[in-house]
Amino acid sequence: MATIKDVARLAGVSTTTVSHVINKTRFVAEATQEKVMKAVDELNYAPSAVARSLKCNSTRTIGMLVTQSTNLFFSEVIDGVESY
Repeated sequence: MATIKDVARLAGVSTTTVSHVINKTRFVAEATQEKVMKAVDELNYAPSAVARSLKCNSTRTIGMLVTQSTNLFFSEVIDGVESY
């Protein structure tokens, strides 16, 4: 699995620049964006959900304890939560 460092190395830019291109947080020159995106494609880079949750201190995960799995109400609630 490729990391942001691998993308930066292949594109010849800093990890900060890669982050700005991926997250669209700052202006990055068109030519640099193209180099970064080419490296992203070549390496099949995808941001790590685990790394992102550690940095943001948010997993966007909830836990549910259901006492009666046969009750249709709870299955509807779970379906609704999963689709959100």
